[in-house]
Amino acid sequence: MEKYCRNPAGVVDTTLREGEQTPGVYFPLVLKKQIVDGLTGLGIDEIEIGIASREDDDLKPLAEYIRTTYPQQAFSLWCRCVEDDIRYGASLRPSCLSLSIPASDLHLEKKLGKDRKWALKQVRQSIKQALTAGIPRVALGLEDASRSDIAFIRELARTAEEAGAFRLRLADTVGICTPATITGLLDSISGLKLELGVHCHNDFGMATANTITAMESGALWGDVTLLGLGERAGNSRLEEVLAFFVLQRNTGSYNLAGLSDLSRMVAREIGQKIPVSRPIIGARLFSCETGIHLQGIMADPATYEPFDPEIVGATRTLLIGRQAGRRSIAATLHRLGLPTPDEPCLRCLTRRIRALATSRGHSLNDHDIIKLLNS
Repeated sequence: MEKYCRNPAGVVDTTLREGEQTPGVYFPLVLKKQIVDGLTGLGIDEIEIGIASREDDDLKPLAEYIRTTYPQQAFSLWCRCVEDDIRYGASLRPSCLSLSIPASDLHLEKKLGKDRKWALKQVRQSIKQALTAGIPRVALGLEDASRSDIAFIRELARTAEEAGAFRLRLADTVGICTPATITGLLDSISGLKLELGVHCHNDFGMATANTITAMESGALWGDVTLLGLGERAGNSRLEEVLAFFVLQRNTGSYNLAGLSDLSRMVAREIGQKIPVSRPIIGARLFSCETGIHLQGIMADPATYEPFDPEIVGATRTLLIGRQAGRRSIAATLHRLGLPTPDEPCLRCLTRRIRALATSRGHSLNDHDIIKLLNS
């Protein structure tokens, strides 16, 4: 059997499933195909394209689009442990069927009116049905794992392993984990042959950190979405997880060049604005105005930049404003091909630039500086 994941640890993008569950977000089929194009260009290991349901008219053409256009691209479907859903999911011939079942008593009892015995039986039957139907790989996701009894999680995991599943996905459904607790959750079920994955929500702002920590602590798979789209506060952000592993851990063969364009295209299509200082993809992420920072960047960008902006399709912008220092102003004059004044004049020019920027409430551009010198 060929290697399913191209990288040491695999990224599952679930923008087309979890991301579309964002309130008010709807992806028409043409946009779904564009997202697939972008994700395959990034080198994503697995694309979860939706929920196995006959009511979703986009699933069949989307699955066929991936098979014919990107035959090497792995794609999966999220699927309830329900016979008809599994039967329909199998008919779409995904690379993986990701079965899902609640693991917490809260979800089993309140949402489904079921108990643990029922859950174990459904897991066994559902995995067997999926494999019998010809699904190459079957995964099991445990919903609300972070609020579940550890002993029962281990029992579900052993049942899934014995039934033939290859991956166990632990979901922090309401985003209550920290890096420490997600590591503890993984440690509690160590010793299994199952590949472990995590699906982290961002309710307390830790989804990306939890996903990265989990993948550095034994999980081979991490779920992400473009822009962190998803229920409530969203999920782990694809752009942050990919960039961290490529740029800080030197792992993964992901291509970051198209990351910003893909993110901005999706944001534009769904009417969402990306904050200018958003990590990795913010428009002004590499803008700098503070004097001491400008001085360092002009000498060597590595002094205040964790990576080269061009890697993620960004550009560096050095601004002269109310925080500019003499050295950064002198460097700007040199860049413009203008002579550098003596020290007293440079001090005076610095005061004038700072005053003008303060009065205007924004930094000055090259034209402003030249005009000021000529006034």
